[in-house]
Amino acid sequence: MLSLHLQADPADVLREAGLDVRPLPRHHHPTPAAVRQAVAGRSGPMLFPGLADSWPARTRWTPENLVRSYGGRQVTALMDLPSSGVLFPQDQKNYQRALPFAEFVDTMLTTSPDSPCYLAYTRAAELFPATDYDFEPLTGGPPHGTDTRVWIGSAGTRSMLHSDLKDNFFCQIWGEKHVVLVPWKHARDVYPFPGNLVNSQVDLAYPDLGRFPRLRRAVFYAGTVQPGDVLFLPRGCWHDIRSRTPSVSVNHWFGPPMTAADYASLLLRSGPRYWAATARDFVAHGLLRRREQTTFFFSPPSTGKRLFDLLRWGDFSRDNDPATD
Repeated sequence: MLSLHLQADPADVLREAGLDVRPLPRHHHPTPAAVRQAVAGRSGPMLFPGLADSWPARTRWTPENLVRSYGGRQVTALMDLPSSGVLFPQDQKNYQRALPFAEFVDTMLTTSPDSPCYLAYTRAAELFPATDYDFEPLTGGPPHGTDTRVWIGSAGTRSMLHSDLKDNFFCQIWGEKHVVLVPWKHARDVYPFPGNLVNSQVDLAYPDLGRFPRLRRAVFYAGTVQPGDVLFLPRGCWHDIRSRTPSVSVNHWFGPPMTAADYASLLLRSGPRYWAATARDFVAHGLLRRREQTTFFFSPPSTGKRLFDLLRWGDFSRDNDPATD
């Protein structure tokens, strides 16, 4: 039943292009206390190897056990996804398909990386008991809203380079994933879309330095997350995550979000092309309420729509907070 497809590491491509690629910072004594200290100290991303090894999910969420325990459940997954390009060539809803979980798992294990499939961005509580994982010792119980999602997919699935508004724990349960990170201070150097400041135009597997020369200014952190690893991603940290093999992961967003001022600073530094796109989307998707296309991976609102929400509702991330959708 199991077929492992090994995927190329984009970090190798970046190094060959002469870019500044460094190993993921690793904590050599991973404990919940060390995690809380890293979060409080705002010292940047950090890998805590093996920290989740004791979680029941590590044994209960193997493909065989998933089929045994949940195989008859209906799920809605993204099937036959594109294997290249930053944007979907059609709306995300066109890739959605309802099928039994057992059928999805079998496809996940056998499909080619050229047509990956993903049960992604699914609330963990909708599939699994909360006793399978425990983030509270890592977060220390922050007062802000939290959200936990599972990501189950074939080799070749890709979360293209993007940033999130909240702190994030990314935990690998089964299989392996390649990770590339870029600090928020290099946001402009990874070329956000003019109308969308949280998604990059760059496919790190094919970096075009002629089109994107500021990539040479960025610092990249790269590594492979193994089963049991916990990766802390500070809010705003750009991340590109790709499945090296069929994979099961869970992530947890927590803490206070980035502010409108953080994005305003980036917008002001980005220039007239970005200002024009923001004004266009403010009118089209804010004032006129036109539906936005979902051709990014789980598309966030455009910057213009977020600015409208700030002025109308006092919340820049009203439609981009996973804890409230």
